[in-house]
Amino acid sequence: MAAAQDITLKVGEEAKLRGAFAGGWWIIYSGMPNKDTYSVAIRWTSGNNAASHTLFLPTGQTEFAAAKGKIRVYSVSSHEIRLRFTK
Repeated sequence: MAAAQDITLKVGEEAKLRGAFAGGWWIIYSGMPNKDTYSVAIRWTSGNNAASHTLFLPTGQTEFAAAKGKIRVYSVSSHEIRLRFTK
């Protein structure tokens, strides 16, 4: 089993979840559009191809799948998010 990656992001910051030299997966914390919802963007690149999508999640949802792994959210505020990525 792969090691878990603990991440803390402020609004607008990103962290690489997985990948190699020519591509990878990143998570970006997009903040809280309201008190009951938080938002993260997932982007990936592979050679000359790239895409991203934004997820709007209820604050009560603490797990979701992304980047061919699982993300568990430990805390979220309007300023930062603490999470763990497991492959």
